[in-house]
Amino acid sequence: MSRSDADWVVWTREHRVAFEIAPIVEMRGGERVQPGFTLTFYAAAPMEKAPGQERQDAARGLREQLVALAEAAVPAAERKGRVALEPPRAAVLRPENEFKPEVGLTWQIYYPGDPRATTDEDRERISEFEKRLAALGLKRGRW
Repeated sequence: MSRSDADWVVWTREHRVAFEIAPIVEMRGGERVQPGFTLTFYAAAPMEKAPGQERQDAARGLREQLVALAEAAVPAAERKGRVALEPPRAAVLRPENEFKPEVGLTWQIYYPGDPRATTDEDRERISEFEKRLAALGLKRGRW
């Protein structure tokens, strides 16, 4: 089922979805370079579900919806870089959220061109992406 932007806003608020974008910094030949960014979504863990399989299934469904949310934010046809999804994290505890359990998903985003440096154009794309996430109801950092 495809959601409208308004539906995503309701869903992100209901699940307390936040995001963080951070630079990927690597050392290459003794030089610090930024070949891309990481994007992490955090959502409130389904603690209302019974511990065990029921909660694990709910967390899996939540992660699937976070992937769908990312795809809604940037449809495949509009993507300019290479994206890799890291293995999911089901029990994230962050001080930004008062150590309440969250589900986390992180993508690594690498833009085409010189793999040694992120350009101003790449940074502008990230800025536009952040605006799109805000329009879908996500909060930066925490709820």
